Amino acid sequence: MCAALTSACLFLLAIEPEALWLSEKLAESELLAKDTLIAGSSKLSPDPRLVFVGIDQTTYADVIAPEEAAENPALAKLTNSFPWSRDLWADVIQRLGDAGAKAIVLDLLFASPGSGDDQLRAALDKYADRVVVGANFTDAERGEGKTTSIVYPTESVLNLKDERAPWADDRIGFVNFFTYTNAARHDIDDVIRRAVFRVTGEKGLPPGATIESLASRAIKRLGVNEVVPSDGRPRLFRFVGKPGNGFQPIPLYTIFLPSHWTNNFDGGRFFSGKIVLIGPAANILHDDHPTPFRVRMLGPEIHLNAMSAALRGEFLGESSHRMNLVLVAGLGGLSFLLAITVRSPLRRLFVAAGCIAAYLGVCWFGVNHLNFVLVAVTPLIALSSSTVAGFTYDFVLLRMEKNRTRRTLERYVSKDVVREILDNPDTFLNSLGGVRMPVTTLFSDVRGFTTMTEGADPAQLVTQLNEYFNEMVAIVFNQNGSLDKFIGDAVMALWGSIESTSEGVRRDAQRAVTAALAMRKSLARLNINWKQRGMNELAFGIGINHGEVIVGNLGSDQKMDRTVIGDAVNLASRLEGLTKEYKLDLLLGEAMAPLVRGRFILRTVDSVQVKGKTKPVRVFTVVADAEAGEQIPPWMTRYEEGLEFYRSRKFAE
Repeated sequence: MCAALTSACLFLLAIEPEALWLSEKLAESELLAKDTLIAGSSKLSPDPRLVFVGIDQTTYADVIAPEEAAENPALAKLTNSFPWSRDLWADVIQRLGDAGAKAIVLDLLFASPGSGDDQLRAALDKYADRVVVGANFTDAERGEGKTTSIVYPTESVLNLKDERAPWADDRIGFVNFFTYTNAARHDIDDVIRRAVFRVTGEKGLPPGATIESLASRAIKRLGVNEVVPSDGRPRLFRFVGKPGNGFQPIPLYTIFLPSHWTNNFDGGRFFSGKIVLIGPAANILHDDHPTPFRVRMLGPEIHLNAMSAALRGEFLGESSHRMNLVLVAGLGGLSFLLAITVRSPLRRLFVAAGCIAAYLGVCWFGVNHLNFVLVAVTPLIALSSSTVAGFTYDFVLLRMEKNRTRRTLERYVSKDVVREILDNPDTFLNSLGGVRMPVTTLFSDVRGFTTMTEGADPAQLVTQLNEYFNEMVAIVFNQNGSLDKFIGDAVMALWGSIESTSEGVRRDAQRAVTAALAMRKSLARLNINWKQRGMNELAFGIGINHGEVIVGNLGSDQKMDRTVIGDAVNLASRLEGLTKEYKLDLLLGEAMAPLVRGRFILRTVDSVQVKGKTKPVRVFTVVADAEAGEQIPPWMTRYEEGLEFYRSRKFAE
């Protein structure tokens, strides 16, 4: 069963996510676990070479004093409403370029002509080796499908170096590159946890054309091209912090305030040699995206996190598909090993929980110290479900074993007794070491059986005995007794030897006598049947006694039986033997009389000297069942009186 569940997990890992609803849900769970690991991993400080200048308001009229606006044209433009005249961005480029910024990244789209384009175009040409502007992909519904197109900066803003290959202009970076391209469509939940820096052969481009992201273009402005991945494989990366906590934006207007420029930015030297990204610091342009933190993050922040990961080498490795299969198979195999080596369910549960905790610890260690993310959910599903399957399998086996035990016990004791034994095992097991208990013992033996076996047909004799035993044992069980053993053709039955099933000494004794009377009637019916079939008739003798006996497990190391020993048991056996002497089929010991008198009509048979006893024991037989409405025979009173006179030696009476 463990192997089957592990195989199922391997199958779900092997198929494509779109192929099966369950596999999609599994993939989503894996991504959620991956996000949890990434979001909870060790935090990094922002790379000091990255600066975020944020557009946090649609107008700065309420924060820029009129006299400041009058003295500085750029501040005056910021008191207007967004979008501002594009010559403002020319002022921004000029300001940061003169300060020595290595890369000036405008996370903005200039898709159509606008006021101030000439000034912006001039600034982009002047600082062509340091500026990067945004372009993006768009989908358009056309006919039955979608058509991908690329929106470049308008010609009035950017003088393309090669109009036939605008994507090759190193001043253009694709702002939505990490979520939109075919190469980046690696995850099914659209959460941004990976970055693609460049790719070849994207839709909307000529064959072989290579495009680069905003982050890739910006990093190359620093002259560290080697840190930018050269392939188009999506890179899982570690974020600097939660949205709004990683890269704190510098309000755009402050770079034009003389006091800030001097005091906060050291006369502009703060920006020297750095990548300065200008973009929305509030959701003005609806440029926010889901992240591993389950909180949406603004596009500029994501660009900066991707740049930081590349500059610091904080890309996270991921377990390969083959490794995932190995992990699932390994943990599934571990669960199977637990199932066959750790038999205690509680211990196995603790070991399995420890394995789960250990694997989660390995996953955490991998992210925080090895920059490596392991698949988490599917291996744990394999381990936990296989463990549950093992428990289920054990439960089924236990039920089967219990049913097998029940069926075996029902061959020796009644169903009610079996139920009590299985439902109260402690009480039953406590008696195995040896306890004293008041028990009623019944012995029955077929008379003349040894003689009968001489010359008898073996098959016929076995058949006849089995029919006899079936009837006798069924009667014992019907009266809530237990079969102690077969002794050749003899049957030994007990009442009260199992504490949880005892109905009290009086009721136990009465049930034993009821069983004996039922045996008498049953044997009469059997004899009629056997006579009709040409078989020998049988006769038996029954001895019943009550007394304190020792109940326990007796035998050798190789074989033991739960049985009873004591004088009361021996007397019951001897009473059965005496039935031949008194020509009766049922004798009761003296201890039985007070327990059954009133329920049954007893006749005193004799006082006998039994081996092992110093005093004679009075012996009784059953004449009638009072509860069944049978009457006392008229001669009984005179018989008992006469017997009492005889014992008292009142012969004259």
